[in-house]
Formats: sequence, structure tokens, C-alpha cells
Amino acid sequence: MRSSRWKDFVLAVLVLAAAACSRGEAGITLRVALWAGGHELEIERQVADRYEALHPGVRVVLESAPNGYEERLLTSIAAGRPPDVYLMDSPDVPTFVERGLALDLAPYREALGFRPDSVFGQVADAFRRGESMFALPKDFTPMVLYANRDVLTAAGVEGLLPAMSPGAGPPPGWTWEDFRRAAEAVVADTDGDGRDDVFGFDFPRNLYQWIPFVWSAGGDILAPGGSGAAGYLDGLEALEAYRFLTALAEDGLTPGAQFVQQGDPAREARFASGGQAFLLSGHWTLPVFRDLLGAGALDLAILPIPHHPSQAAATSVLYASGWAVPPNARELRRAIDLAGFLASPEAQRIRARSGLAIPSRMDVAAEIAAADGTGVEAAFIALVEGARMTWGARVRDFSRIEALAVEIMDRRLVRGESLTASSADVARRIDAQFGW
Repeated sequence: MRSSRWKDFVLAVLVLAAAACSRGEAGITLRVALWAGGHELEIERQVADRYEALHPGVRVVLESAPNGYEERLLTSIAAGRPPDVYLMDSPDVPTFVERGLALDLAPYREALGFRPDSVFGQVADAFRRGESMFALPKDFTPMVLYANRDVLTAAGVEGLLPAMSPGAGPPPGWTWEDFRRAAEAVVADTDGDGRDDVFGFDFPRNLYQWIPFVWSAGGDILAPGGSGAAGYLDGLEALEAYRFLTALAEDGLTPGAQFVQQGDPAREARFASGGQAFLLSGHWTLPVFRDLLGAGALDLAILPIPHHPSQAAATSVLYASGWAVPPNARELRRAIDLAGFLASPEAQRIRARSGLAIPSRMDVAAEIAAADGTGVEAAFIALVEGARMTWGARVRDFSRIEALAVEIMDRRLVRGESLTASSADVARRIDAQFGW
């Protein structure tokens, strides 16, 4: 085993050395596939510009597809026209790895200066299979609760507020009951028209949002190893989570059911303007509030997701992305070198300007948190411990499960169906589709 690993390492050094020797060659174009848009794409362009400055004669082309990304990427690789490097989302890992569409980068780690122990452990694990590493982690986020302190203060929720100072950690006894009491306290009709216009929460319709509530009740949606939904997606703990969440909507603690089936496009604006106390989201929402935070117009705290009284703490979910190389990349040696740079500390420091996610490297994330006077970044990092990576990083075609699972609570809120019946039906259909 040692001999084999040594040969892999020597090969990696030779490959990257050859790439380094040819850096001065003109006319080399490297294509990078990603889904970034707007300001995020501008930041990625800055990263690419830096790589070009370090590698005269090399041009990096960013090919962004915000819509239909996975399908377009799969098609390009299968057709023999792959990008040299592509961004892999954690729910896409099984699809690309099991189809052999991602190069094992483990033999090149030392030559690239990449150490897995420099990265948050759960994030590195999302892209690992045994000793193999199929993407170099870029960034990630846990799901958290954003809390508007002004709304909660106005409602007199004094028992909760002291523990909500930025970076202070989770409030003691932050259970579903505590959360519901706080959400109930803020609901109000402030303009006297007979309709509430301040709410506690917005309804978390999608599985990627509500799965932490199932985990935080001690349950799960799939059997260990991801081998079946029946008995889990419709299990007792999952049902507890569905009942808790649908009751928030049924009792008027969230905006009306009109937002169930098409989502709630106004939730960030409502939260920022004082019309909502809590917002469930990831780090990607933080840039929306940056200007308000800087101007002192929003008093924001980051809280953990509340947990069932039977549990000691919540278990949140993590979503991550990483840089992968297709095995049939036209410029394979240079593609590996570029992937290494895109995951490097320098690239992560540049990218952190977008504020969309937490850098995957622990040292860079700590630097960003130390420079953040609001304490919000430190609060996010504190909530990484104990969180789990999405099932999508292990179960192929997990999006099919997400598409079906959205029915469970919809059917209750829209048609009044039993949660027991709808969850059992959805679990049965998932098992049938996956052959479990």
C-alpha cells in the first residue's frame, strides 16, 4: 500500500511539474463551469484573473449556467466537450462520482498543497469516498435561524434576548416550545386593518429547509446508509416535525397558505423591514442584509434551529460545493493545477468578499470571522459543529426525493389531508422509484 501511494505521489508531482514548466506557453484556454451569477460571478472572475496573472499565457473562461446547470454539465462531459474544471454541488456528488465523471484528486493533494485536515471535516467528507477525493472543497453553509432582534424586543420576549448577542452561542433550552412562544409573541396587526402584518416565521416548504427539524426530533428521512424511506420519512419523529411546522401555519404564526405551493418571494424583505421575527436560511442570504447591518438598520442575530424537547440540541444540515475535474478534460494537467488554485487559501480569501458562504478552509473562515465586527460570521461557524451533510451527498438522484417530499405538508395545508397518510404515501412512492 505504501509503495502504491508513493508511486501516486511521484506521478502527481511529475504531472504538476510538467504543467508548471509549460506555464509560459501562449494560447492555453481553460474552461470552468459553474452556476454563479451577478456579483458572485464578478468575484469568481477576480479569482480567475489572479490565476491568469500567476500563469502568463493561460486564459480562464468562466462558463456560467445558473439554470439547468447539472443537465448541461452532464451533457457536455458525455459528448466529449467537458470543461476543464467544474463546480460540484454536494447533492451532485453521487451522480458524478458513480458515473465516473470526476477525477480522483487524492494523488495530487500534496503536490497541490491541499491538506484535508485544513478543511471543516464534514465538508471534506462530502467529496470523499474511502481514500479518494473527487472535489476540492470551495465553501459551504449550515442552515440557521436569522433573528430580527428589534421585532423580538418590541414583543417583550426578554427571556430569549440575552442569549442572542452575536457569537454568544445557542440560547439555553432552545426547544420547539421556546421557539413557538417567541413566534406567537410577535404576531400583530400594526395598522389596525384586522389582519396580522407581523409574523413569527415563514413556512419552510422544501425538504432542504425542514430536514433539520426531523433530525432535531431524533428522527431521519432515510434508513441508515440511505436504503429506504418507509419507516423513516413517515416515522414517529418525522411526523412530530411535520405537525410542529404545519401547526405554525395553521395557527397564523406564518403568512397565509398562498405561500405554500409557490413559495414566499417576500420573506427576506418582510424579515428585514420588521414584519417577521425569524427566517430559516443559509449563509447565502447574508449579503441581502449586509448594507442594513452596516447602516445599523437591522439588529440581526444568528441562532441554531430549535430542537424537540427530547433532544439536547439541534442537528442542522450542511450544503457545500467543491472544484472537480472531469477525467476527459482536454487540458488535464493544467485543469488539476487550476482546481488546486480555485480551492487555495488565496482564492478563498478573494471569494469571501461575496459573503455568500463560509470558506471551507478553517483558517480562512477564522480570519473572516475575526474581521467581522458584527459577530455574525463567528455565530455561523459556531453552528457548524454537530451539523450533518445533506443526504444528497450520498444518495444519487436525491432531487427526486426532494420533489416528492414537498407534498407531505402541502397536502395537509392545502387539502387538509392527514400527515400520517401523506407521509406514508410519499415514502412508499420513493421506495418504489428507487427500488428499495
